Amino acid sequence: MRKASIRTFFVSVGITLMMLVSVMPAMAQENNYISNRIGIGYQGMLAGEFLNGISARGWIGDNFGLELSGFYGSVDIDIDLEDEDVDLEDEDVDLTLGELKAMYAFIVKENSRFYVGAKGGYGQLDIGEDVDLWECGVFIGSEWNFQGIPELGFNFDVGYNYLHIDEDDYDVELDIDGIGVTFGIHYYF
Repeated sequence: MRKASIRTFFVSVGITLMMLVSVMPAMAQENNYISNRIGIGYQGMLAGEFLNGISARGWIGDNFGLELSGFYGSVDIDIDLEDEDVDLEDEDVDLTLGELKAMYAFIVKENSRFYVGAKGGYGQLDIGEDVDLWECGVFIGSEWNFQGIPELGFNFDVGYNYLHIDEDDYDVELDIDGIGVTFGIHYYF
């Protein structure tokens, strides 16, 4: 049932992005090559552990952007619950995370933009069974491209992340917060 909710989340965001792409040409004049375009590419996340992901990123006019990313990786975890049959000490477990970012660029140049944003996400941690986790955060970032290849965008974001894990079966509630970094490369169509 939980995997179906992740699938529904991705489909909903994909449909939203497709609708936005259809209205982009009618938006304001573009000062930056990647304005009113959608980019597909790689996104990496460093938040204690390193997660790799794929991403779709788009800019509506010069100033408003959305990004949908899907991350997957193996994370190191220590869980020892005395009252339960769970003892994961220094174990690698799989983490899957879907993330949606909303961005506002307040500095836009011909080949770069500087922006702020907020994000939210949902994922699952596999400790023998799937444990839900929720993410939210704020960030600042920049995206740039080179004049000779303007369709290739490079981005770097740094911000504050908050992860909440709530598992009723093992009576675990865990909040993780701290600074996170993402970076990526997208090809814009």
